[in-house]
Amino acid sequence: MRTKLRKLGVAIVLSSSLQACGTISGDGSGFSLSGKNEDVSETEAVADAAISGGSYVEAARLYEKAAGENPKSASAYLGLGRSYLAMDQLGRAEFALTRARMLDKRNPEILNELGTLKLRRLRPAEAIEFYDEALRYERNNLSALTGRAVALDFLSRHAEAQESYREGLKYYPSNFVLMSNYGLSLALSGQVGAGISMMEELLRDPDNGDTVRSNLAIAYALDGKRREARAMLTGTMSETEVSATLDHYEDMRNRFKSGKPIGYMVFS
Repeated sequence: MRTKLRKLGVAIVLSSSLQACGTISGDGSGFSLSGKNEDVSETEAVADAAISGGSYVEAARLYEKAAGENPKSASAYLGLGRSYLAMDQLGRAEFALTRARMLDKRNPEILNELGTLKLRRLRPAEAIEFYDEALRYERNNLSALTGRAVALDFLSRHAEAQESYREGLKYYPSNFVLMSNYGLSLALSGQVGAGISMMEELLRDPDNGDTVRSNLAIAYALDGKRREARAMLTGTMSETEVSATLDHYEDMRNRFKSGKPIGYMVFS
């Protein structure tokens, strides 16, 4: 069974970093995942299209080629790091992202991906350092605000996480990922009814509703609604995995009822 963190991490990276922060250069000549207005090589432009379409192996091959053509291209190494993250090749991702940071020390998107890498390695405190640095350069960066809040929830620092979510919602008041994770954070902090209400509303979204199901399943489980939690998980994994996940959630609920922190149980 894949970890909950990895499922949530994918939502953060794809919904925030790739969609929100990629930009077309001012003259329309190229698309850059770095979020900077700069021309990109033809190879890198094709790699950008590949990663946006989910072809991560091909994207990695093309970014490798682009980096060879221009060893000083931070955006090529950033794309390469993202491709390896998507393939769960964390060691290779770290090498690529570290190189990208050497070339462009103040790029928030590089810092965000390093934060995501730390989350994937189950090191939320280290992830927060990268997200905070990204926010120093761009205080309304969606990826950094979202990732920082998730890392804080991982550490069961839910009040701080919710403050970060609310800060994000000031800039992006209808962002689905922010609202879904905010709802889960409310549930984890004991405001289960409020969290469930928020996520049940999101569930009705015709385009994105299905993506809230895993978070809502956790909230239902914490509220003792095992049948409703099962309904949220059914169809997203095998029946064996559903049963194992619900048993894990029951352990979480027991700790939750006794007042013990459960953030690490959600994200690891």
